Amino acid sequence: MALASTAGVSIHYDIEGPVGAPPLLLLPALGADMTMWEPQLQRWSQDFRVIRCEVRGHGSSSPAGVPEFTIDLLAADALAVLDAAQVPSAHWCGISMGGMIAMRVAVQHPQRVARLVLANTSAHMPPPSLWQSRIDTLRRDGIAGLVSAILERWFTPQFRAAAPEQVEMVRAMLLRVDPASYAAACAAIRDMDQRPDLPRIAAPTLVIGADQDPSTPLPHSEVLCAGIPQASFALLHASHLSNVEAPDAFESTVARFLSGSLAPAAYR
Repeated sequence: MALASTAGVSIHYDIEGPVGAPPLLLLPALGADMTMWEPQLQRWSQDFRVIRCEVRGHGSSSPAGVPEFTIDLLAADALAVLDAAQVPSAHWCGISMGGMIAMRVAVQHPQRVARLVLANTSAHMPPPSLWQSRIDTLRRDGIAGLVSAILERWFTPQFRAAAPEQVEMVRAMLLRVDPASYAAACAAIRDMDQRPDLPRIAAPTLVIGADQDPSTPLPHSEVLCAGIPQASFALLHASHLSNVEAPDAFESTVARFLSGSLAPAAYR
């Protein structure tokens, strides 16, 4: 187990792939650990030095450490992973909250980001009351009562019916998360508004949207594409956790973008 230390907290990460290959940092969704990237790991680790990390209180990382997170704090944790791995610059790929963290680093530390993949994510997710309600529920009842609703947002009904074993694996992953850390991460999303900073993202960026995503529907992708100067867009047929529901399309789309062979496409 590899751990990066930052402000008294240990962030779990692992590395697979050839030494000397282009580094690719993968950032998970809220409530997920690094196992969410298993559908892509075998292929990507042939061509990239794949670094997967986990947010505070998720997977094998230390619990929260503070009552509420900020996107800046989570960005600093991700940079601590690259520092521990002795990687000055990498491609960054994040889904949902992972994309929020990645875009923050791209704004604040552009020299650390080669290419940027923002999948099923947003620069701003109002209203704050929705997130505060989720935080209150977590602190009162834990995460178990929220898991079924999360799975309904993450996967289409068709996928849940066709792939029950995969859905149950994700359910187990969610149940492993520290509820206080999940609530602290919700606070980071509640307070986040990165829309004014999008024009400062200099890295070539791929925005991935999904046509059945109720959590970050296509208008969220449109904001990202309109605000980021070098943004292109890819649409997948999936719900929110698109790398799991459409693994082959996600894998090939990202790999082509990172290699420079994906033709730019505007949002439409």
